[in-house]
Amino acid sequence: MLSEGFEDSLDFDHFHASHEHPNRYIPIQREVFDRFVIDLKKKGLEYRLIAETITPLKRFFDFLYEMDLIEHNPLLGYPRPKFESPIQNTSLSKAECYALLKAALRKNPFCRQEFVFIWFMLIRGLRISEVRFLRRKRINLETRIVHVFEAQKNDKRPVAIPKDLSKELKRYTQHPDYLKYANQGDEFLFHQQGKTMTVYTVNRILSELSRDAGLSRHIRPHDLRRTAGYLMQTAGMNITDIQNQLRQNDVATTMRYVPPLADMASILEDE
Repeated sequence: MLSEGFEDSLDFDHFHASHEHPNRYIPIQREVFDRFVIDLKKKGLEYRLIAETITPLKRFFDFLYEMDLIEHNPLLGYPRPKFESPIQNTSLSKAECYALLKAALRKNPFCRQEFVFIWFMLIRGLRISEVRFLRRKRINLETRIVHVFEAQKNDKRPVAIPKDLSKELKRYTQHPDYLKYANQGDEFLFHQQGKTMTVYTVNRILSELSRDAGLSRHIRPHDLRRTAGYLMQTAGMNITDIQNQLRQNDVATTMRYVPPLADMASILEDE
């Protein structure tokens, strides 16, 4: 508009004129952006670039609405065009896993909270939100089953834990430092003086352990989840079983996180 010589002020609440009622204006409508997106698609613009165009527009109208410059936000809840962005493989190697676990064990060789936390994440691949809000009563150490009821993003499906991890969890939950804040099983499994671990605390722990382990990169919580899938794959699990253990609804998501090498090899052999 500026390139066309427009010099007046914009009023998004009086944006559309009417041929029948030239002096009546209505606010900018959602359909304007629909047509804009359609036009971008017709011009052959990649979905990634369309999404990157819509995002700042949404933020701009959020700002206008919050500042009371418009009465309604036409982009409230507007869907961001989806595109399959490549996911960087940030899984830890087995050597990095061992180094991280050893660093955690050196840091706290008695209660071993960090050690159990890292081991649990690497073995089960739960989301960090699920682990942070996991309560002791949700783990049956006899049947070695974990029921995730809080902070989950999908159905309440149980996951299994191996015998060695079950034994370590039993030792950890019977340690005096843990029992100090026990609440008949209703306490968080990994807590800070009875309170849930914050995301900041988890990131700090991983940062310190990465440094102590001599790793060249900072480990993020989601890297442990991806590593769990990688370890399952190298252990010979098929992609469907990995999907169930990671508690993902769509196997396509699992395939983006864990390249199905064994499955691909089987497919190639059948050809």
